[in-house]
Amino acid sequence: MKKIRKTIAMFMLGIMMFQNLVVTSYAAGLGTETATATEDRETPSGISYSDIGTTIENYVTEHTETTVGMSVAVYDENGVIYKNGFGYSDKENAQVVDENTVFEWGSVSKLFIWISAMQLVEQGKLDLEEDIHTYLPEDFLHNLTFDKKITMLDLMNHQAGFQEMYLGIMTADENEVIDLEDALRNNQPKQVFEPGTVTAYSNWGAALAAYIVQNISGMDYGEYIRENILTPLGMEHTSVGALLQDNTWVKKQREKLAWYDMDGERIPGEGISYCILYPAGSATGTIDDFLTFAQAITPNSNTTCPLFEKQETLELMYTATSYYGSSNVPNNYHGFFANQLGVEVLGHGGNTMGCSSMLLFDPDSGMGMVVMVNQAHEQVYNYEMYELFFGKFSDSELANIDREIPQGMLSVARTIKEGPLSFMGAISLTGFSEEDNEYWWYQDGKQIYGGFSDLFVSTGKIIFNLIWFLLFLLAGGYGIVTVIGGGVICSPIQKSIYKRKGIVKSHPFRKWNYAMSGIMAIIFGDFLVMFNRLNQGTTSGNMGSVTSYMVQIGIIAIMALVLIVCLVRGIFDWRKKGIAETRREKVKYCITAFLSICMIVSIILFDMYQFWAI
Repeated sequence: MKKIRKTIAMFMLGIMMFQNLVVTSYAAGLGTETATATEDRETPSGISYSDIGTTIENYVTEHTETTVGMSVAVYDENGVIYKNGFGYSDKENAQVVDENTVFEWGSVSKLFIWISAMQLVEQGKLDLEEDIHTYLPEDFLHNLTFDKKITMLDLMNHQAGFQEMYLGIMTADENEVIDLEDALRNNQPKQVFEPGTVTAYSNWGAALAAYIVQNISGMDYGEYIRENILTPLGMEHTSVGALLQDNTWVKKQREKLAWYDMDGERIPGEGISYCILYPAGSATGTIDDFLTFAQAITPNSNTTCPLFEKQETLELMYTATSYYGSSNVPNNYHGFFANQLGVEVLGHGGNTMGCSSMLLFDPDSGMGMVVMVNQAHEQVYNYEMYELFFGKFSDSELANIDREIPQGMLSVARTIKEGPLSFMGAISLTGFSEEDNEYWWYQDGKQIYGGFSDLFVSTGKIIFNLIWFLLFLLAGGYGIVTVIGGGVICSPIQKSIYKRKGIVKSHPFRKWNYAMSGIMAIIFGDFLVMFNRLNQGTTSGNMGSVTSYMVQIGIIAIMALVLIVCLVRGIFDWRKKGIAETRREKVKYCITAFLSICMIVSIILFDMYQFWAI
């Protein structure tokens, strides 16, 4: 009986889950004719073409609870195999996904940059191995560390050596969106790796490549994309402008789209954020246009690519340009990342503050799939569903290669290593386990090659940085406790007691103790506000102005100087003869002085005084 009740409950739950998911079908290629023509073919994973639709729909039903809105299309060189839309573009207002729903491409937008570059190569206007200084205004790059030249290939491979940046990329204020050249000039990341040696995904580097396209072509980048990619492909429902200003229809449709997190909870706010480095991630459009673009760039034995004059250019684009260390496994093909599933697939994924997208295809079979959702950092459809048709990594030949799990703590290449926000790099660490063998990575010495960002085995350095970071936090916490607990609460009470009893107490070091504690509290409070802003900004797109962060770092720098002055003055007082002080007060002062020194060293170690380097 208990088993029967459980079965009935599961059946009812399934019905409710199905009812909660609105499924809308706007099929072009869903009919019997297409299914019949392709039913004898199979995906790389072995699923019959005729079963692709059922497989996707069953998969969506399994993930109803966390699904909001999703569009998907599967195709091969013969045409569209399956196309469908699921769920809501705005769940609260019951707006369902349909053929007019637009999603944000995110970093898939970068494919426009790389295709544009290859078009210029075809025309003889761009040399992929030439120093990019050739194509830039004089002294445009002013934050370089290495003398080795940077090439367009380095930018395509994300191997120009630039560290990560949080500021100057996204904003919720459209007034902060400025000209591409100014955006690149105003906030250049530090070059921390020698070009061509480390893969560290860079939005700034990609936007720089777009600026080079702009300079060579003599056209505004957005105009270039419209004239040379969107218009030839008939992509009338796609915008590439930072403010969607180049397509009023897309802008109007975008206003109807709501944002959600991975669990399906609505992201607060207006649900729109603008990409200041817009070529790196501002494209927005319908699934039909996304599909059209994917079909155009996927190798096809039946037709030539309409974006190039010569088919050889497409073939050149899909030759490997970087590898996983000394292995023969490609990582990048002129800006197209290789993904090792059951077979090697090429393409790109994208994330914005509220959307995720993926474009992947198998160059051998000619089959591809595109997915767009209105959920941030979504992986159920943007990664896991691809395994249904292209197979899992465990099914590939690479999975049979014996790899030892790296021991120790790993630092991530795609982070901030230098400058006043380098403390973010101190906490950008990870470790490997057996589960990491479920995807491809390769190790050469202490460097681990892992797709869009390499890693380094650097346990000693990580522990060193963590110790100083923890000492910084300890000093800040001590300062707050001392000021509030000792200065605000206990000190007045003690003075009142001493006054009633007629006791006169003289503590020469007490003023320096409270002064240094107060300064540490101010520094720590300013740091917490800044860290919170950065953390919230990465999820809301509202990072705030660069100037405001310069002010906050400037406060830390000034307070650090004042802290040094107080510390030195206190030491001089200690050396004076004839100063009577209790042992207890001396111990308190020593603790305060020690933590002050720790905070000063931490500020210097993490460059938190360099307000000019934001």
